[in-house]
Amino acid sequence: MNPDQNIIPILKLALRYHREGNLDYAKYVYQHVLGIDSRNADAMHLLGVSVYQSEQYDIAVSLITEAIQIDPTKPLFFTNLGNAFQKQGELEKSTQAYQKAIQLQPSYVDAHYNLGNVFQKQGELEKSTQAYQKAIQLQPDYADAYFNLGNSLREQGKLEESTRALQKAIQLQPDYADAYFNLGNSLREQGKLEESTHALRKAIQLQPDYADAHFNLAVLLLLQGDFVEGWEKYEWRWNSSLKSQKRDFKRPLWDGSALDGKSILIYAEQGFGDSIQFVRYIDLFPDADSSIIVACEPELKSLFKGIDRIDTLVTKGEDIPNFDFHVPIVSLPYIFNTTLDTIPARIPYLYPKPTADSVFHLGGSDDLKVGIVWAGSPTHINDSNRSVSLKDFKCLLDVEGCQFFSLQVGQRSVDIRQHGYNYMIKDLGKQLTDFHHTALAILQLDLVISVDTAVAHLAGSLGKPVWTLLPFIPDWRWMLSRSDTPWYPSMTLFRQKERGDWYSVFQEIRLALTLYSG
Repeated sequence: MNPDQNIIPILKLALRYHREGNLDYAKYVYQHVLGIDSRNADAMHLLGVSVYQSEQYDIAVSLITEAIQIDPTKPLFFTNLGNAFQKQGELEKSTQAYQKAIQLQPSYVDAHYNLGNVFQKQGELEKSTQAYQKAIQLQPDYADAYFNLGNSLREQGKLEESTRALQKAIQLQPDYADAYFNLGNSLREQGKLEESTHALRKAIQLQPDYADAHFNLAVLLLLQGDFVEGWEKYEWRWNSSLKSQKRDFKRPLWDGSALDGKSILIYAEQGFGDSIQFVRYIDLFPDADSSIIVACEPELKSLFKGIDRIDTLVTKGEDIPNFDFHVPIVSLPYIFNTTLDTIPARIPYLYPKPTADSVFHLGGSDDLKVGIVWAGSPTHINDSNRSVSLKDFKCLLDVEGCQFFSLQVGQRSVDIRQHGYNYMIKDLGKQLTDFHHTALAILQLDLVISVDTAVAHLAGSLGKPVWTLLPFIPDWRWMLSRSDTPWYPSMTLFRQKERGDWYSVFQEIRLALTLYSG
């Protein structure tokens, strides 16, 4: 009898174990086959696949590579090698493996699909789109390919095409919760908020514990001014993609009940702007005999020292005193049942105290002193939409009766020199070592013009006139349509009327500044 004929039933047994999810049994039988025939490519490959499914990716790469050396003609081997490389983060090697699979079998749908996934991870969005479209051409009912095509198109800003692809994925697979979720996001970015809300609610209906869908729905509701359901759903963030920011303490989470003289830790969780915006809630704590501990970013510590109700301030790396309860700062609006009419709006609520190194030489001119900020943190998820080029500000710099001062810090502060604007803008950036110093600088100015950054929040918290530039679909806290905000009475909002159109915004600001300085 041919030895291969003896191996075939054993391989079939291994495959049965494998398909049933009994990986340990499957591995044992594959190894038994290799003990009979060490050059059995199928057994070597399938052993590699089972190891891959056990998340032992280095070993999987080694085994599947060995299978390919035995038999380099099988596209499936190269596809699974590409999968293992992808898990290792070896995206270039993964790309090469998928391309080899396609070379061997041009009609191999999964190879085209997986190649699209790698291109998307590499930021090669046009290539990923082409790969997904090829997979769809070969298999028109491939819902996952339509889904990822929609995601790739959305990343390219092709929102209408993205919407159509995601709708097609849903048509093919009506219970596709992830497709409804991403459809909701795409529709939101187009300003189709009612349709976006419907899509996110459908995702939740299909998958009730879909934390990211609950959280994104919260953002959408808050954007539309629905604070009641919005704040409630915002608490889903701790189970969403933001859960890594959650801090685990042995003490109980505060639910708004009376503190009765006990201590509470309030801690920052997201960005500087969130901490500045929501630190106002500390004034609402009714128990004067209770101790309030605040854990904040180091850059905010000196600024928050001026808040009388805070008993102890700590930053990262410092020991936290014992406390009885804890609460993340962005949960305070929910706990205090905040509505549009009950936003704490006692302005100012931050009182920075002058220091010896906080003297800013702004000149003795009677001109309007205008501070500007054109970029936020480059790591912010929405930075590409909310930050602008310093060149966009150029149309303001010749408005008569105005002097301009840069409050920009970080890597974008060099833009002044790079664009040759040194003679038009006085750079204060090197003196702004923390938000306390930035606040003191703002107090010496007449007006701040800023994109949506922590500096805009800071100026608003100080009661200084501040003009904030907003993208077409802004962060939830600025809501929609209105030019004012209940969070900061001294703030005026200048909004994009069309996605990506900053030119019109700056023309509107130029006119307003001309009138303001006159």
